[in-house]
Amino acid sequence: MTGRSTVDYRAMPKAVLHEHLDGGLRVETLLDLADQVGYRGLPTEDPAALGQWFHQGGSGSLERYLEAFTHTLAVMQTSDGIRRVAAEAVEDLADDGVIYAEIRFAPTINTRHGLGHREVLEAAWDGMSAAASIRGIEVGIIVTAMRQETDSAAVAEVARHARDLGVIGFDLAGPEAGYPPDLHV
Repeated sequence: MTGRSTVDYRAMPKAVLHEHLDGGLRVETLLDLADQVGYRGLPTEDPAALGQWFHQGGSGSLERYLEAFTHTLAVMQTSDGIRRVAAEAVEDLADDGVIYAEIRFAPTINTRHGLGHREVLEAAWDGMSAAASIRGIEVGIIVTAMRQETDSAAVAEVARHARDLGVIGFDLAGPEAGYPPDLHV
C-alpha cells in the first residue's frame, strides 16, 4: 500500500497519560508571560525563531531538551501565569482529540516567587477545570517531586491533601542516574 493515509488522527478520541504542564507552552504565551514577569533569559524574542528553537530542542541531547524547561518554568511563577498555561494546555489537548489527560508537574518549582504549593495547585486546577468543562475533556493532575531534591515526602503530603484540586496521583521526575526511587521511601 502506498500513499498517505486520509485518516484524521486529530479527530480520533485519545487518552494522554504523561503530559508535562511546563513542556508545551504556546510561544505567544511564553513571550507574554516573560514580559509580565520581567524574564529576559529567552534565547530570542522573535516568535518564529523561538518556536523553532523549542522544536529543535526535542530532537537533540537531553541537556538541550531540559534547557527548554528552564525558560518555561521561569515564567510560570504567578497564579495568573500558571492558570493561563493550564487552561491553554487543556485547550491544546482537546484540539488534538484528547478526551482524557493526566497532566503532571512539580509545584515546588513554581514557588520561587512566593507562591505556596496549594496556591500553585489551585491556579493550575482553576485553569484546567475551566477549560475542561468548556471543551468536554476529563483531566487530572499528577503531582511530581524532583528526584534530586529531598522534599519528596512533603510533596507527597501536599498531593494527598489536594485531591479536591484534581490531584489523581504522585510521581518522581528528574534525573534517574544517581537518584533511585528508594531514596524517596
